[in-house]
Amino acid sequence: MSRWKASLIHLTISAIIATAVLALMLLVWYPYPLFAAVGGQQVLMILLGVDVTLGPLVTLIIFNTKKSRKALTFDLAFIAITQVAALIYGMGVVFQARPVYVVFSKDSFDLVTANMLSDEDIAKVKHPDFRSPPLTGPVYAYTEMPADIKEKNEVILSTFSGKDLPQFPQFYQPYAERMAVAGNVAKPIAELKKFNPDHTAHIDEAVRNSGRPEADIGYLPLRAKHQHQALLLGKSDGQILKILRLQPWPMDDKPINVKK
Repeated sequence: MSRWKASLIHLTISAIIATAVLALMLLVWYPYPLFAAVGGQQVLMILLGVDVTLGPLVTLIIFNTKKSRKALTFDLAFIAITQVAALIYGMGVVFQARPVYVVFSKDSFDLVTANMLSDEDIAKVKHPDFRSPPLTGPVYAYTEMPADIKEKNEVILSTFSGKDLPQFPQFYQPYAERMAVAGNVAKPIAELKKFNPDHTAHIDEAVRNSGRPEADIGYLPLRAKHQHQALLLGKSDGQILKILRLQPWPMDDKPINVKK
């Protein structure tokens, strides 16, 4: 077997594995367009770069039929073990960075990833729907500032370290039970078009596909780590309709991270 053939076989196997990883990410853990919201491109490029490019390239470089079978087997086994270890590490990072909750509070939604939630806070969760972060894609939730003074002060003080109300899962409630609250504060679609003048056709298409009149559709900002987006919902009932990769604020506005 030539080194080119060996590298091609390695590349084929790596591509199959990469395809399975990509399907898991995009279809389960990072459904469109949340993949862009959490900056999944960077993690994916590193992961696929190691799995699809580096491994087969190293095989091409070191594969030499003049080596003894034992030496060649050792080299290839070392490459395979290193590649698998890198893949496992990368998948661990991807798993911890996956979106787990889309949380409504006050007048916007926040995209919460698994690594934003502390084990201590998760242990305090009483509602059965939120006792452990979901494994099969993000779940919608509702939250509001707790009435208890001690808990309220804990949330307020935590904002100084960058931890906001949506990152306290112990206060989550099922979104389905409070949908109307979100619908009542939804912003008009005309405002979203104003902030995204080059994407009015895209917005109109989303409205048509919803099957609702535009007067009954609003939007709220979806705040995320890498890319803020716009979430369309029914104004009359708060039903989630679609998430769009559009600017939810004027370009010069800065989202405030404290929700009281």
